[in-house]
Amino acid sequence: MASTSRFAIAASRAALLALALAGLAAAVSAQPSPAAACASPLRLAVQALQATHDSAAPGEARARAAAALGAAYLRLNRFDDAERLLRQALEGLGRPREKAAAALDLGNLHLARRQYGDAGDAWGQAAALAAGDGDVALAVELNRLRLPEAVQRLQRLQAASGRIEALPDAAQRARHALNIAAQAKAERDGTALAYRMYEAGRTLALQARHERLAAEAYDGLADLYEAQQRPAEALRLAEQGVEHAQRVDARELLITLEWRVGRLTQQLGRPDFALAAYRRAVQHIEAVRSDIPVQYQDGRSSFRETLEPIYLGLTDLLLRQSAAAEGAPRSALLRQARDTVELIKQTELEDFLRDRCTIDSARNDAAAALPAATAIYYPVILPDRLELLLETAQGIERRSVDVGGDALRKQVLELVSAMRAGTPFQARAEAMYRWLIAPIDELLVRQGIQTLVSVPDGVLRLLPLAALHDGHGFLIERLAVATVPGLTMTASAQPHGRELQTLLAGMSEPGPVVNKLSPDLVTSLLDPPRESRQARGGTRAMRGAAPRAPELAGRTDTDRSALRANALREALALPGVKQEIENIARVVPQRTALLDSSFTLAALKQQLLSRPWQVVHIASHGVFGDSADDTFIMTYDELLTLDGLQALLRDERFRKSPIELITLSACQTAEGDDRAPLGMSGTALKARARSALGTLWPVSDDAANQLMSHFYRLLAEGRHSKIGALREAQLQLIGKPQSRHPFFWAPFILIGEWQ
Repeated sequence: MASTSRFAIAASRAALLALALAGLAAAVSAQPSPAAACASPLRLAVQALQATHDSAAPGEARARAAAALGAAYLRLNRFDDAERLLRQALEGLGRPREKAAAALDLGNLHLARRQYGDAGDAWGQAAALAAGDGDVALAVELNRLRLPEAVQRLQRLQAASGRIEALPDAAQRARHALNIAAQAKAERDGTALAYRMYEAGRTLALQARHERLAAEAYDGLADLYEAQQRPAEALRLAEQGVEHAQRVDARELLITLEWRVGRLTQQLGRPDFALAAYRRAVQHIEAVRSDIPVQYQDGRSSFRETLEPIYLGLTDLLLRQSAAAEGAPRSALLRQARDTVELIKQTELEDFLRDRCTIDSARNDAAAALPAATAIYYPVILPDRLELLLETAQGIERRSVDVGGDALRKQVLELVSAMRAGTPFQARAEAMYRWLIAPIDELLVRQGIQTLVSVPDGVLRLLPLAALHDGHGFLIERLAVATVPGLTMTASAQPHGRELQTLLAGMSEPGPVVNKLSPDLVTSLLDPPRESRQARGGTRAMRGAAPRAPELAGRTDTDRSALRANALREALALPGVKQEIENIARVVPQRTALLDSSFTLAALKQQLLSRPWQVVHIASHGVFGDSADDTFIMTYDELLTLDGLQALLRDERFRKSPIELITLSACQTAEGDDRAPLGMSGTALKARARSALGTLWPVSDDAANQLMSHFYRLLAEGRHSKIGALREAQLQLIGKPQSRHPFFWAPFILIGEWQ
């Protein structure tokens, strides 16, 4: 993690932050709280800074607090909050150097948002505010070189390196030297300058006795040597960097350094040292994980690019070592590998929900005894191969499949696309069966497995495992298949009766909620992609009738608005929902139903708090996007977000008597986005529900009605587990020629506690 190019924090701000941290330590030790137990040190410090800001007198004191708080929010990627506070600081601060620091932070914020013109303007303001200050001027120049349109970068970096010696402070000189080195390293023919600047930065950091900067310098030098295929020298430098970082507990640097030590010792044929280094790197990540902001770009999380490879590196080493072990040591290594991947799954859900506390409160013991005839299926996607872990009451087994992660992803997406479109699929389903199930088939048969509980990884979250085909039949025709987001995020089974107090809610005709939809969603509804319009069974981007964009040419603005609103209501109509609610009401004896105008957000809240419900069934549009912010359910009048759902169910009674099942029968996941299915897991966690039933793609009204009524009838009879009832309902559809294609039955998946 290279040194950033932002201007050194002003002394007054550093003192304010230190004061906040000191006050925080005293407060936490004196009065621990559940919230503090799951918050990170940085986030708790931000809370303390917020309190300092709110209590500061108007004027420069509040402006300084705003600058410190804005810088902290910038580190957490809370850009809106950061911008508001930094602008407040710029208005209220009097000292030019302090104002320049806030302007530099504001420029970095704009750079993170790709607002390059605004970034340049903010840095120019910083230069003007501190004219004659060499430290600020050099920071501005180096920041400008980060802009995409910057030209002659290497030459300008060379020139900037000559300005360092004029700075009076050794730590300042070291910081700028490391900045130049990091930028030069990325340039063609920049290695020589990078090496010279890293060496200068190391010398200056040691001279200033600045341990953090020294650790950065050693890591940068180690990176250059590693790139030159000189592992022994790179390792020596990385180990020296570790020593400096340890002295100041610089966890974010220790992550990078220990990961490097792990890679290098593995390359040098020292697997035990590599394993130890990878373990330390993961421990450092876990210590500061929630303080590392995650960014999303093109449907990808920065976690996948930066931190996941460290977890997977540790997993890979553990699996390789297990191959040479036997008996109890082998099982222990396999479980350690599984537990490492489990940390990835927890982190992904934390990122999706942007909520650490919800995940922490849901954690339980992964070592709980498995029910009879049940197996936990843990596929692990590595860059060069697929690893399959299968755990049963008799222990844990491992099988390796020679298929790389990229090839697997391509084939999964092609199979899922065929299933979603209702087109020929069987050849692909058989090929996927050979990769995912055939290697463990013998174990399943030998141990009499009847229920397979899958903990899917990455793109496999988009794939209904039950629809894989062995050439004779679907996997579901042999086994019940359940899904869990992670072993430690699944409620343990508890005895419960089958007197289903059921709350039914549905929207067949939308109301004022249509005015709450984003412009992008409205556009997708009124003009969906061609492939969605041609999908089998009359479905489209969202379940219901095919939309028809209105003809707006020549209309008045008022007429245009009315026509679009009517078209939107037509697009959102779910004519089958009324029948679905009526069918379920007939088979569930104890129920309350909210339909259309009675299904308002206020009415839903009132009903949820009126009594303990075992089942909450919602038949309405919903979208699971790539984050909690893009995930919602429509009521008649409002959008219900995951945080809103959690707020509705915050009452203490839901802790004592959690919802057994929340069903989202008309919701859907974003096509091709393997984060989107986390929305179903997140819904269950936010609702404090033991399990969730949802769909991976839009389904036909007829299939949904048949499956749901049959599922609830079996569930109410009390003779089937949840997953058993779902399997029987799916088998009923498979038994009919017109609905045997996976399009009709495969998208229904049960997530969470399956019994």
